[in-house]
Parts: sequence; structure tokens; C-alpha cells
Amino acid sequence: MELILVYGLSRVRKEWNTRELQQAYVELGQTQKRLEIALKAAQKAAAIDDLTGTMNFKSFRQNVTEQIQNMQETDAGILIMLDGDHFKTINDNYGHQVGDEVIKLAAQMIIGRIRTVDLASRLHGDEFAIFIANTQDYTVAQKIVGDINASLVSESARRHMPNITLSAGAVIVRRGSNYTQLAKVADAALYEAKSSHDGGFAHA
Repeated sequence: MELILVYGLSRVRKEWNTRELQQAYVELGQTQKRLEIALKAAQKAAAIDDLTGTMNFKSFRQNVTEQIQNMQETDAGILIMLDGDHFKTINDNYGHQVGDEVIKLAAQMIIGRIRTVDLASRLHGDEFAIFIANTQDYTVAQKIVGDINASLVSESARRHMPNITLSAGAVIVRRGSNYTQLAKVADAALYEAKSSHDGGFAHA
């Protein structure tokens, strides 16, 4: 009788230990899942501009660099640098809160005028950048910038917000290009565009 009781207790302990072990594995899996979700959220937060929800500068540069590395010899894209015209006047006359709303509107109009395969970023302040994939046609880039400015004018009027336009400079991106050098060339074109007129466009 005692042997039966000992055997029974031993079996119960084993079953209990097995259930505890299984529960521990379940809890460990759930904890790992939560950590993975938290990590992905942190990585996403680190890549996104807080004000506009577009890529930040670091994330944009990294993604464009990856695009360049994945290009074939015949592939091309266009890097566009954009800058708000007279944005300081808006901040001075209406305050930074209104200025932030204008920047958010500009970001929305940019996102609304590009494809899902393209990239957009708020670099800092009122400066933005776009990477247009699978084209080397500057007229495509110019049309996108024109559409952005047209939508900015109409939407800012509809929302009773100060009007802003974006001037832009563009450069063709090919395999082996260097992001820093591309940005310098596009910035030079942007300076030329801003010197001509508000909402101007120039390319390398």
C-alpha cells in the first residue's frame, strides 16, 4: 500500500512539474513576443520624424543608400531636396505652433503625391527630401514638385492657413552613387531654384 502511495505521489509530482515547465515555456514565449513588439516599436520610433510621421534624416539616408546598393547598372532614381519658401516669415508672423501645422501639411502633400515605392523625409526644420525610384526623367520630378505646390496652395486656403511653397533641387541617382555627394549636388540645384522664384525647380 505504501509503495502504491509513493508511486502515486511521485507521478503527481512529475505531472505537476511537467505542467509547471509547460507554463514556464508559455510565459517565456509571451515575454519574448512582447519584447520583440517593443523592439520593433522602438526601431520604428527611432526612424520616424515626430512632427510629420515621415522618415527622419538618418532613416532616409540609410534607405536611399540601400536602394543605391541594390541598383543594377541600368537602374536609376532621382533625389529631390525641398525647402520651404519664406517659412521664417510664417513663424515670425503666426508663431511656431502655426508653423508646425504648415510643416505637417507640407509633409501630407508630399506623401500624397508619391508612390509607395518612393521615399520621403523631413530632414529638419522646413527641409524635406524625396527619392523617386525607377526614373531618370527630370520632368517626372518637376511634375511631382509642381503637384505638391498646387495642392499646398489649395489645401492651405481651404484650411485658412498661411500659404507656403517648396522650392526643389534634383539629381539623378545611379548605382555606385554616394548619398552625401548626391545631397550636395541637389542642394546646389535647390539654391538655384530658390534664387529664381518661389516654388522653383532646378536640377543638376
